[in-house]
Amino acid sequence: MAGITYLGQVGSTGVSTGPHKHVYVKDLSTGQYIDPSTIRSALAGVRVGEQRVPALIKNKEGKYDFNPQAGISLTSKYGPRSAPTKGASSFHRGEDWALPEGTPVYFEGSGTYKPLANQGGYGNLAAFTTGDNKYELGFGHMKSLGKAGAIASTASTAAPTQPQGGTDSRAEDIIKAFMYGAQLQGREPEKPKKTIQDTLKEQLVGGLISQALNPMGFLDSYRTNDPLLMGQSSATSDYLNGLFG
Repeated sequence: MAGITYLGQVGSTGVSTGPHKHVYVKDLSTGQYIDPSTIRSALAGVRVGEQRVPALIKNKEGKYDFNPQAGISLTSKYGPRSAPTKGASSFHRGEDWALPEGTPVYFEGSGTYKPLANQGGYGNLAAFTTGDNKYELGFGHMKSLGKAGAIASTASTAAPTQPQGGTDSRAEDIIKAFMYGAQLQGREPEKPKKTIQDTLKEQLVGGLISQALNPMGFLDSYRTNDPLLMGQSSATSDYLNGLFG
């Protein structure tokens, strides 16, 4: 969610024919003023009234138009003036947006606000530099001005990959995970349980090793102490198949 900056109230200070705000867009890279009608997106954050109604809204083509609910009247466009007001420039470097005197004006978005009082023909000027430092947005003839300040966007640039809880619950989860990990590290690894088949395999392999090391002794034991294997070829086959498949 972007921050909201209070710019001030609509008035008629400076050289003015009535309550309105002179709105300009200045390209900071070139120092040139741009026709606001060609770059409405830069002014999309302007809000007016106590309800902070958007001054501009998107149309079906995705371009910005004046919002009827904002009650703004465009009384003078960007460009040369055929009959300029006394004391005013012959070239209008912005647009005049007429609103009732005292209407509060805000800007929603990141950037830096600088209130400039008594700026000649502009009167009280609300100057707002966009967060990307591309444009200076000016709002002249203001009756009053807000306080200077910088507003940063509070939106996150990356969507969270997991549900995010409050600070307290997050800290508690981290502690629990740490304690659980510590318990796992302190445990002895569980030894797999031996089956009867595993035991018999070990005994048979042990017997084979003994035979290799002492063939004659193993033969005597085979003849006298192992009734299962003595002369019973079918039983021997079943026994070995049971162990090794």
